[in-house]
Amino acid sequence: MDNNKKYLNIPLPMLKDLHTRSKQFFDDIFDVGVFLQSKTLVGTDEKRYKDALHFLGVTQGSSVHNAVSNAKTILSRLPSKYPTTGIEKEMYFDYYKNYKDEFEIICLSAFLGSRSILGKKPYCKTNKNFIHARMFGYTTVKQMSAELTPIEKKYKTRRMMDKVLNELEMNWYLKILSNHQRGMIISFDLSYDELALIIEKQKQQTKIQQITEAKRKAIRNAKK
Repeated sequence: MDNNKKYLNIPLPMLKDLHTRSKQFFDDIFDVGVFLQSKTLVGTDEKRYKDALHFLGVTQGSSVHNAVSNAKTILSRLPSKYPTTGIEKEMYFDYYKNYKDEFEIICLSAFLGSRSILGKKPYCKTNKNFIHARMFGYTTVKQMSAELTPIEKKYKTRRMMDKVLNELEMNWYLKILSNHQRGMIISFDLSYDELALIIEKQKQQTKIQQITEAKRKAIRNAKK
């Protein structure tokens, strides 16, 4: 994550609102994002919130008191533990101020979901089902209901998920690489060359483990 840019942190469960009430979602993640930033500072809740606004270089449209109250209410309703993601403030204001169609909203959710999977890691192995779950605010695939909502079902299909991931690769700086293995490796920081080397090293490690286990099995059988 670029240290020169300012980000609003977002609790992953809040992404559930992105697809059902997007206007309220963008209002809420501003309050929550600033409030979470303020927790690293000192002073009263409202003083910390004002200092966080200054640090992020943003202004508050509503009263600070109401914003702090709203953030506390939202956070109190969330699980005690949850993954987080982050949106750069310029991207936030682009989505907040300008009309975005369904696909643009979906791409934002896939971007934020992917960021929540990576966390602070430069890369990680994942799969489409996991990204799909994170897109809609679920920590795990198992948390999703067996009865998907219409939009969850629409983007669960291979065609639509591929369309979203292709868009993220072309215009959102996401790198995705898979080489005839289960899942795929994703990264916003590493190049395709670097990801390819990682995949080959993982393959070698897997082969070594298989050879080692085959030797152990042969020795056990010989002793019998």
